[in-house]
Amino acid sequence: MMMILLLIGSCAAAPPEPPPVADHTVDPAFVHGTDHGGTDRLAATVVTDVQDYWNEQYPAVFGTPWRNLDGGFFSVDTNGTETAPPCSADVSDLEGNAYYCATVDAIAWDRTALLPVLQEHYGDASVVVVLAHEIGHAVQKRAGLDTDAAPVRLEAMADCFAGAYVRSVTDGRSERLRINDEQLDRALRAITLFRDPVSTNSTDAHGTAFERVTAFQDGYANGPRRCTEVTETPLAALPPDGPNIPLDEALRTESISGYFSGLVDAQWTPPELALDRPALAEAHADIGDQAVTTLLAAKFALTANAALGRPTTGADASKQIVCLTGAYTAAQPGLAQGDLDEAVAVVLDSDDIGRDAQGTNQLTGFDRIAAFRTGMLGGAPACG
Repeated sequence: MMMILLLIGSCAAAPPEPPPVADHTVDPAFVHGTDHGGTDRLAATVVTDVQDYWNEQYPAVFGTPWRNLDGGFFSVDTNGTETAPPCSADVSDLEGNAYYCATVDAIAWDRTALLPVLQEHYGDASVVVVLAHEIGHAVQKRAGLDTDAAPVRLEAMADCFAGAYVRSVTDGRSERLRINDEQLDRALRAITLFRDPVSTNSTDAHGTAFERVTAFQDGYANGPRRCTEVTETPLAALPPDGPNIPLDEALRTESISGYFSGLVDAQWTPPELALDRPALAEAHADIGDQAVTTLLAAKFALTANAALGRPTTGADASKQIVCLTGAYTAAQPGLAQGDLDEAVAVVLDSDDIGRDAQGTNQLTGFDRIAAFRTGMLGGAPACG
């Protein structure tokens, strides 16, 4: 019987702060209301770079030239007494927010309660993602994609466009910005944990964390043309959420064992888990019951992966383990959208998801999410 010590990756020492994202910043003098500080300088750099990206990509995707935003950009101190930006009746309407105002073709952001908060908690790359998302709405407007689409689809499309742009940065095609793996992981956390950081004044139109990372990674992997085909995932029909089950109930593994025994042709020998109960209790309290279930399922996936004769060490093994964890998650009876958000959070945050037979995990959080999505959407056969 395999003995597995279940750890929580968040208990490891915190990594050092990543380097700045911007190599060459842009003077924010063209931004209405700017204080010429570092936050606006980063924002000005991002919106300039994203528009340069679309100047190249838009004609290739849509067959007409790109036109930069003619309504301009607005930086607002929502703690001050400034005039409200377009599409806001009052400065407070923008508090903690950023949006694209279609009526005047402009973008506004809160430079006191949004962008600095994103920078502090999720790094400069999160600002890149937020503003690239907003310019994604300008792309929709120019291409006529904003007419009859549901709000959730429009937001997913903007996330997808942001992912396509970020891929150009990580590939080294930006003259001003760079994003490494750690910065990308932190930006992805901003997508999943900030429920409404990028909004067109609706707090319920952005979809689940799973839907948002799916759209972002779809654009990242397949480019902007794919984003015009964004549709809702079958998981959009899941019920919203239910109450957390108690920790003791969450630690029960009969259903997990039953699922994985069905995948293995040989006689199933479930792993014996040496649980770090305090760490699991913390995950249960901080994230939810599904975080505990996902951590447990990953250990059963490791055992099943070995029983299926698949690789047990290295990055390929970790991808298959995380993929099988996603497949189990999709097969859970009674799964709710809130559960799925909890699973996404722990897959992104915990190195313990996807540890191979030697206890190592070479995957980034971004890679783990991609593998988890493969299993969620394609089931266990997609993991082989």
